[in-house]
Amino acid sequence: MPKPADRPAGGIDPEMAAVLESLAGPAGPFSVEAARRPPVPALARLKGPPEPVDQVEDFSIDGPGGPLALRLYRPGPPGPPAPPLLVFLHGGGWVIGDLEIQDGLCRALANRAGCAVLSVDYRLAPEHPFPAAADDAWAACRWAAACGADLGVDPGRLGVAGDSAGGNLALGVALRARDGGAPNLRLCLLTCPVVDHRLDDASMTDLAEGYFLTTAKMGWYWDQYAPVGTDRSRPELSPLRADLAGLCPVVVVTAGLDPLRDQGLDLARACSDAGVDTVLMHYGGMIHGFLGFFASVGRARGALDELGRMAGQRLG
Repeated sequence: MPKPADRPAGGIDPEMAAVLESLAGPAGPFSVEAARRPPVPALARLKGPPEPVDQVEDFSIDGPGGPLALRLYRPGPPGPPAPPLLVFLHGGGWVIGDLEIQDGLCRALANRAGCAVLSVDYRLAPEHPFPAAADDAWAACRWAAACGADLGVDPGRLGVAGDSAGGNLALGVALRARDGGAPNLRLCLLTCPVVDHRLDDASMTDLAEGYFLTTAKMGWYWDQYAPVGTDRSRPELSPLRADLAGLCPVVVVTAGLDPLRDQGLDLARACSDAGVDTVLMHYGGMIHGFLGFFASVGRARGALDELGRMAGQRLG
């Protein structure tokens, strides 16, 4: 696992630099309304057309706060053998996002891992602050374990994944599953995850501006999800500070030009030190959320291919 001295940011990948230039926009002021505006057309172009998947089904279940919308992606036709299932929790700082925001990434993961992917439309802050999103994520995972067979998937080969803020939720699900003894997860896959509330480490300082996600924006997201007065150091909010022993196998993906880089690297080291089966996949020259740009960036495409193969192997 990398040590702090092994963490230079390095230069940006040329294709990623072109993506970053296309995404450039005003840094603030921040507002929920501005954050939730429809994405600029350039974003759809950079993400490319969605890959075809054999089956995509939208439905809802009873969640802690009312109907909880889910979307199931199947990479093959119905029928035996039933594929494993990966519960996916999207990014967006707990403030933005729905079943569409990472539709392309879910399709790509399903195709590359050979598993079904269940995307969760959890409640958003500030209307629904912590623990609403965490409770929805947990409810979806428990439902998948109990009812997955009805969807034609194998709930005995179950994993959880999350990107950015979704990584925070996914790790929280893995901790709850460990503490409760069920469901039995085979994998916790975390890409560019938020796992600690700190805003003052080296990557947060050195990469504070200019690389898509900014440190100021990350602080604003925290204020929406866990308002001032909330104990953000509690493990449910900052799982890097939790006792990690006994977790299911963990895969952590980090990017060299991500303000969240160092907490992701620290998480991988902490999991390994706690005896958890841990894989760290670090990609220098990449920005936060780089996997979503696999259609435009060759290195992101290669990383997604590698990640899909690993997830498929881990889920069996």
